[in-house]
Amino acid sequence: MFEKYFTDTPIKASELPEAVEVPVEADLSSHNLPVLIGVVDLVRAGGRIVDFKTIAKTPDPELALLQNGIQLNCYSVLYREATGKCEAGRELHHLVKTKVPKVSVTPAEPMQEHQRTRLFRLLENYVEGLNREDFVPAIGMQCTGCKFRNECTRWAGNSNPS
Repeated sequence: MFEKYFTDTPIKASELPEAVEVPVEADLSSHNLPVLIGVVDLVRAGGRIVDFKTIAKTPDPELALLQNGIQLNCYSVLYREATGKCEAGRELHHLVKTKVPKVSVTPAEPMQEHQRTRLFRLLENYVEGLNREDFVPAIGMQCTGCKFRNECTRWAGNSNPS
């Protein structure tokens, strides 16, 4: 699969990245929010943010952007905080794990102001919920390694309560 990525990547071997696997933080205290912390997979030359994904089937571009929009917007906030510049764009590079592996690239424009506003409102809602100790399970792939998986399974009604 990785060999396929290296042969089919749209990134030229001569292209020097701005950053690779860089931990970054953005102080959001001016918005009454905590520090946003993340690790950006890749920033291509010219400021294009790349996030790598593996997936079992070819992604629908619209759905891929919907499913990963919050993450991409967080990366935009982090990039802008770290560089003082607006990103040139964002890309999802999917390594598709089919019988014949392939690479699918989904481009996205730089984060728009309405996306930034929506992200901050979402973060505000998360913080308010945490302050209320209102923990509502968000069932998904992230449950695989979570220490509260049994509690959420019971909450979702997928097992007999003990």
